[in-house]
Amino acid sequence: MSAASPAKSALLTLHFGAFMMGATGLFSKLIQLPAWDITGYRTWIAAAVLFIWVWWRERNIALKAPRDYGRMLVLGALLALHWVTFFYSMQVANIAVGMISLYAYPVVTVFLEPWIKRTKLDWRDVLSGMLVLCGIYCLVPEFDVDNNTTQGVIWGVVSAVTFAVRNLLLSYWFSNQSAARSMSYQVLIVALLMTPVLFLSNHQPSEKDWWLLICLGIIFTAVTHTLLGFSLRYLKAKTVGLVACLQPVYAVVYEIFLLHEIPDSGTLIGGAIIMAAAIYESVHEHHKTHST
Repeated sequence: MSAASPAKSALLTLHFGAFMMGATGLFSKLIQLPAWDITGYRTWIAAAVLFIWVWWRERNIALKAPRDYGRMLVLGALLALHWVTFFYSMQVANIAVGMISLYAYPVVTVFLEPWIKRTKLDWRDVLSGMLVLCGIYCLVPEFDVDNNTTQGVIWGVVSAVTFAVRNLLLSYWFSNQSAARSMSYQVLIVALLMTPVLFLSNHQPSEKDWWLLICLGIIFTAVTHTLLGFSLRYLKAKTVGLVACLQPVYAVVYEIFLLHEIPDSGTLIGGAIIMAAAIYESVHEHHKTHST
């Protein structure tokens, strides 16, 4: 197997994971629970599935070094903040605002990764990040600071920053760790942090909510984030971030087929810009792996 093969597989995995994660925002509206309750239930379900999977595949769930547990605690705390603010932004505003605000994180990643890894900032990556930002802006039909949209954007940006930092640290600290093992610990930490919220909550999931939570926890948390973690082992965080920007485009596809809502011209233009930037970054990374 050539050195480029893992990177090629990671790109394919990343695109499939982005397609699956595009549906995550729908659960913020389908599940009749607060954002923190949704985060708590989904992570307990995902943690159980992931640890069973890791034990079955590797017969060992321990991390390699004692300091790794402290690092996992940091990653788990960042992931908890990311998930809660992500779902909350969509609940106070709407799915479009939450998804769009979140995707400021590739731009954050482009500027943070060279600083963390002591590498030179590539102007082409900055250009890709700016294109993504323009595309996201085009997706917004209207921005009125007098309504809940402003709150949604603020929480979405907080979610974007925490997600970018978490992805960079994950890539920097655990590049040699299996994606499932790394994700299992992060999700468990999120679940533990959310446990007091579940005990104190006045909301109880309905039967429909439970089925949606199980689906969200297993397929759209355990599986998709493991795929993302796998791609981070072989690709730069900025590549993962920019390709993952296809998620709002995929979210539009889900809305057309599941909610029967047809996007306007601004959505189509913004989606086209985002897709162009993501495809460019994928091709650029693919050529670099073949040339090394």
